[in-house]
Amino acid sequence: MKNRGFVFGMLAVAIAVVAIFLFQRKDRPVASVETPDTQSVLGQQVSSSELSKAFIRPHSPRFGNEMARVTVVEWLDPECEACSAMHPEVKRIISEYKDRVLFVIRYMPYHDGSMFAATALEEARELGRFEDALTVLFEKQPEWGNHQKPRPDLIPTYLANLGIPLENLDRDKLAAKHGERVRMDQEDGQTVGVKGTPSFFINERPLQELGPSQLRAAIDAALKATK
Repeated sequence: MKNRGFVFGMLAVAIAVVAIFLFQRKDRPVASVETPDTQSVLGQQVSSSELSKAFIRPHSPRFGNEMARVTVVEWLDPECEACSAMHPEVKRIISEYKDRVLFVIRYMPYHDGSMFAATALEEARELGRFEDALTVLFEKQPEWGNHQKPRPDLIPTYLANLGIPLENLDRDKLAAKHGERVRMDQEDGQTVGVKGTPSFFINERPLQELGPSQLRAAIDAALKATK
């Protein structure tokens, strides 16, 4: 009887283990085999060519050398406080590396006023004032981007001081003119696995730990690897 009880006990344990395994398998995405032409991003298979295209688009603001061996792509949100804090450091890094690196800016608007801000920045880019506009929006972010009392209506006032006509900064007109580009940045960010802002990619590899020294170290490693 004891042996029979032991057998039944072991059988019950085995059944429980199998049940748990099957339950977990049901809820998990099926792993797929990656080939050199495909990569898994957020559980979806994406072709390598599609993934590469998602990092830079013709409209993307860029600084530095178009022919550089190292490319840094930043997805940012104009209303993101961490993006604002990181921006002065990014400007220093761009100045330091100059022609050795290409820096590219993409948008990932997560907050209520971010889409308006991003489309306004696109208008500034067309008029040759993108860098100044991005700097002023980050500097004034505590005013217009306060998460408790946001005032995105102040954005046109800031950009008008840069010489951008107020009639160019109507919210609806900006959305119609530039909204598709910003949405493309969002979709590309999702494609490459952006989960928050700011997100940096160095030669299409994500920066794992955010910080100026970490970004410099990743750039230096990429420059060394491409010699």
